[in-house]
Amino acid sequence: MNANSIAAKLIAGALGLALLVGAVLYVRTLRAELADANHQLADANAAIASRDQTINGLRQNQKNKADQQKQLDTSTGTVATKLASARQEIRKVINENPIVRSWADTPLPDDVVRLSNTPAATGADAYRAGVSNDIALHAAGNGADD
Repeated sequence: MNANSIAAKLIAGALGLALLVGAVLYVRTLRAELADANHQLADANAAIASRDQTINGLRQNQKNKADQQKQLDTSTGTVATKLASARQEIRKVINENPIVRSWADTPLPDDVVRLSNTPAATGADAYRAGVSNDIALHAAGNGADD
């Protein structure tokens, strides 16, 4: 055998080996890209499922709120009807009896008017705000002076 033919075979073998190594590295790169794409696809599917779950939750919440609004409207209508009926009954009673009519036409005392114009006391501070300044309040925990 000739040295040139051996050298050509070695060069061809080295070139084939280099091509084989290059092909293996290329396939590895493709597999890594495929794994990354599959991971991104799984993340996107999870995000879509989460979004769909949120949308469904919001739709259910909206439906519940609409049902509650219907119940509130019905209750409000019922209360308004009962209130109108009660007011009509009160007007009827007032108009039927002259004694009740004269009592109903009498103005309320100033103290009662003042109390009815005061908002409901929901604590000590609210009560104190409703009491006039000329009436002294005792400090909390202290007994009466007398």
